[in-house]
Amino acid sequence: MTAGQAVPHDRNQEKRSLWRFTSGGVAGVAVLCASLALTAAPASATASVKASTVKASTTEASTATASSKTAPVVGWPAYLDGPLHASYNASQTVITPATAPSLTQRWKFATGFPFEASPTVADGRVYIGSENGWFYKLSVDTGKVLAKVYLGRQPALTCPANGITSTATVAVNPHNKALTVYVAGGDGYLYALNAATLRREWRSVIGIPSTKVNDYYDWSSPTVSHNRVYIGIASSCDKPLVRGGLLAFDEGTGKKLGQYLTVPAGATHYGGSVWSSIGVAPGGDIYATTGNGPRYNQFLQNSDSILKFSPTLKLLGSYKVPRRQATADGDFGGSPVFFGSYVGACNKNGIFYAVNQATMKVVWWKRIANAAGGMAECLAAPAYNGTDLFLGGSKTTIDGTAYAGSVQERLATNGKLVWATGMTGSVIGSPALDGGGVLTAGTFGGSPAGVFLIDAASGAVIEQLTTGATFGQSVFASNRLFTANSNGVAAWGLSGT
Repeated sequence: MTAGQAVPHDRNQEKRSLWRFTSGGVAGVAVLCASLALTAAPASATASVKASTVKASTTEASTATASSKTAPVVGWPAYLDGPLHASYNASQTVITPATAPSLTQRWKFATGFPFEASPTVADGRVYIGSENGWFYKLSVDTGKVLAKVYLGRQPALTCPANGITSTATVAVNPHNKALTVYVAGGDGYLYALNAATLRREWRSVIGIPSTKVNDYYDWSSPTVSHNRVYIGIASSCDKPLVRGGLLAFDEGTGKKLGQYLTVPAGATHYGGSVWSSIGVAPGGDIYATTGNGPRYNQFLQNSDSILKFSPTLKLLGSYKVPRRQATADGDFGGSPVFFGSYVGACNKNGIFYAVNQATMKVVWWKRIANAAGGMAECLAAPAYNGTDLFLGGSKTTIDGTAYAGSVQERLATNGKLVWATGMTGSVIGSPALDGGGVLTAGTFGGSPAGVFLIDAASGAVIEQLTTGATFGQSVFASNRLFTANSNGVAAWGLSGT
């Protein structure tokens, strides 16, 4: 990526201009930066391995232990709802286009810092990290903090400051049979935390950041599959770039089992960051998307590509963006999504690519947004309901009218457009879909930014649910909708649910 271009997840560049707290919050980035500078982590926060449990009752602990013996974990237990990245919870049918206008806020939790991670809902709890560096366990029913642990925050050096952007995965640890939370901290480590108490089971190095520049930062969310935890290696905002790649760890012990670096070794070789979450196909193959290489060679080795691996991270195939479609800020910022025999991802050139899993050759591609730069790009992973893809994007033109963003439904077989709805802001976070026919999408910019509910059948906007710059995915679980953005975490439900 070039200096001045939006960076993936361009959220770091966008933080300089777009964090606007529209509901009684910070009015602009200058105030936000001042707030961040003045809000230092408490002294106890330096012991990042120490969890602070807030009234963790015996009942709660026993519930977690009992539920850890059952699989799979119910709710919305991982980023994009799991390794297939479908972002679709068919079991949630209470919220429909007819009932959605009756949703009310049941609770809200705020830290004074933005939430860029998505809520993870499992075992009757909500797990989420904040830009303040703290990771929280909240009650699904009340939003009360049940436990919290400090996992690090990077100061502003050569990039804006960052806390926790990684979305947690909740799964049963095969080593001790306990329900466990896996999440990347702001300090360069991957953590396994006991779900009942948030006390550390293990931690392993992803990439320890420098104290002089903002190099390594964990944008990627962990993917748990077949007793392994997969996660990407990326830079903070490409100032400087790092040598990107992906890692595999033993789910039970944290032992490093594999590593693949996307660019060659050498002082001048860097880039190929894996900004997104790793996907695992139904057959067990591993897929990752990568960012660009250095300015002099943005296609260096496996940069700007969709990569296919064996579970041991042996490279099996790749698809690289054609040079004629490349942009100066070309990243696959969107996570890979599986639909039928295809795998697909959106590139910051604004194009979504559908690739045959077996051959790694492109089957179809469609432009979702304009090319990268100035909030015109495609970073979102689509929701997939078994038939169609529901995509979000930034600046685009629909029927001759320019919009700051859009949500679209396309046939998964060939990308044919079913409907497209223009939005007042850029949709750079991933949409989510429930079994009742409601699609939710958040806008990061626009007036006002926030979370929108959309009729999945027609594309009609039902209403704007809440305000605030929104990157984190809203999720459907426990007959509720959980949102997270610059104004906090909130639960929305219907009367009696």
